[in-house]
Amino acid sequence: MKSDEINRYTRLKDLTKFGVDINWSVLSGKRVIIAGVGGIGSLAAEMLVRCGIGTIDLIDLDDVSVKNLNRLFYSSEDIGKSKVKVAKQKLSKINPTVKINTFHGDICSVDFIGTFKELLQSADLLLMGLDNITAREYVNTMCIRNKLTYIDVGASRSGLGGYVHRVIPFKTACYKCAASIKIGKQMRDADGEPCSASLPTTIAILASLQVSQALKTLLAYGSMPDYLTYNGLLDEFFIYKQKRDPNCPVCSEKAKVTEGEESEELQEIEDDEDLLNAIDSLSDKMSQSRYLPKEKGNKKIKKK
Repeated sequence: MKSDEINRYTRLKDLTKFGVDINWSVLSGKRVIIAGVGGIGSLAAEMLVRCGIGTIDLIDLDDVSVKNLNRLFYSSEDIGKSKVKVAKQKLSKINPTVKINTFHGDICSVDFIGTFKELLQSADLLLMGLDNITAREYVNTMCIRNKLTYIDVGASRSGLGGYVHRVIPFKTACYKCAASIKIGKQMRDADGEPCSASLPTTIAILASLQVSQALKTLLAYGSMPDYLTYNGLLDEFFIYKQKRDPNCPVCSEKAKVTEGEESEELQEIEDDEDLLNAIDSLSDKMSQSRYLPKEKGNKKIKKK
């Protein structure tokens, strides 16, 4: 390792002085897919690059638009350009030792299935940065089928909260199982938009939590909850223990399908918005009454 690389990661390695046993050199051999390079995905990519990840595969369909600029990472001169291409340019300047692959297209496209499967089979982890529920369910199914752990993050439509959910195929509850969580009164958005509001502070917090779990997963240190929600109005975090759904159409033992059936199933995934609506409802309820349902196994993290 060159001297400049040693200096680049000195502060990271100093964590060992405080009792955190981490071999940071392992990270240079890891490969991570980032599905969606918007507000959360772009920040997650930047943090991983600064930590010295080996390879990142960036997947996104969109170009940078004016409405993206209230969030972080992108700037005015990037408008109209491919998000993944702009991200690669910026990330390469931050850390030129990281290999960055870009895929500008629809992750749900039939034409991309073969390439996506190859990426899933060669990756160590996937980070979800998508704001479309259908795409999330598609990626969930693909990760389960290819036995790849992923970390899903979602911001609520109010822009004031969100969740972080690590999925280990056939060991923890998948995204489809999580959709059955009942958090407060569920309501359906009238306009059906996947992301109505966006606050850069919320985006940064969720991206940081996602990368924190990613590092713990890749480097095997610390612990993490099955499911965590964040309320930006009260600056509170809540941890939920969640069991797998034995009847889940994606990750249960009953959900085994053949290769031919898989493609048809993936194209018929329903657009279920209940999860993010539930989180919004929880944020509203808590901001009004500071109440958390007393469910067994749930823990509240208070600020000190």
